[in-house]
Amino acid sequence: MELVEVDFTDARLVGRYDRLFEACPEAFIQQSTYWAYVIKDIGPDTPLFLLASDGGDDVAGLPLYLYEHPLGNILTSVPQAGPLGGIFCRAGLSQAARDEAYGRLLERAVELARRQNCMSLTIITNPFADDWELYRRHLAPSYVLENFTQYLYLRSVLEGDSPASFRYASGSHLGRSTRRNIERGWEHGYRGAFCTSVAQLKAWYDVHCRRHGELGVVPLPWRLFENMFALLVPRNKAQLILIEHEGQIASGAFHVYHRAVVDAFMLSMASEHAAHEVNYVTVDYSLRWARGLGLRLYNWQSSQDKRCGVYRFKQQWGSRDSTYYFVTRLLCDPARIRDIGLAGLKRHYPWHYVVPFGVFTDGFDKTYFKKAGA
Repeated sequence: MELVEVDFTDARLVGRYDRLFEACPEAFIQQSTYWAYVIKDIGPDTPLFLLASDGGDDVAGLPLYLYEHPLGNILTSVPQAGPLGGIFCRAGLSQAARDEAYGRLLERAVELARRQNCMSLTIITNPFADDWELYRRHLAPSYVLENFTQYLYLRSVLEGDSPASFRYASGSHLGRSTRRNIERGWEHGYRGAFCTSVAQLKAWYDVHCRRHGELGVVPLPWRLFENMFALLVPRNKAQLILIEHEGQIASGAFHVYHRAVVDAFMLSMASEHAAHEVNYVTVDYSLRWARGLGLRLYNWQSSQDKRCGVYRFKQQWGSRDSTYYFVTRLLCDPARIRDIGLAGLKRHYPWHYVVPFGVFTDGFDKTYFKKAGA
């Protein structure tokens, strides 16, 4: 099996990677070169993508990003917010070929990290591909952080042959109170639409910032959403759904997607509309749109823990849990990261994963961590 490092100045190599990505329905948009262009001005992160070929056919890919800092470089598949995916493979690969692809790609990833003088290499596993064992065996991670996501199979939630006939399936576990909240929300007079201008995007972003401020959380950068709107929406890889009331944006949900999987990237509402069930309206509109688009799996992303209100809100739609992992190979003396400290990592490596934060409380000798409340 041949390994190729994708030079982003070589249109031929980028085209090969793109063709493989488009041929893989289970891949995530965050694994694409398109995503690399979305985030390139934010990190800044340098893409170092890898391709595995077998007999002249490209069969697997791994997106990696180099983040350079005077305190130490890192190589990761998960820069910026909303990370998903590591290695993706062409459908139909034999188990032996899949095993070899993971082995060769992870071996080269470690080589790349060492070549770039990185302190650590972190890759995220696929919550829907059951590839944890391949990472454990081929990467031999120094640290593992267990996380979870919630998801829905859209055909199990909504029945019907067309958007006009969609109805919630009797076996979808959607309770009577949830159905009533959806009805109450629409009865309030909300209207669903898609964002079609930068002005609308900015108006929703103001809602996002205001809501995050109320929750005491740092809002995501404007440039991230601006690039998603400019680069992904025209490719039919992203959509911002807006829920309006009397000409004002009451809520909005930014989605990114690729063939089979839609990722509910960010949902933000104006808090004054919470009492009118605007979040139920937003999700209802979102699920119907995604089902109509032919997407199969609706990924909510993770929640703070399994006791919080956000988790319970997703659960009442019939969501299932799936486990995935951040796997980290440490390439420096742990004392180097200990000296940077937890506050230093947060300050100097924003939106980047270096090591599990738990090492600062439980010790650098511990190797397995779980997200709090997971």
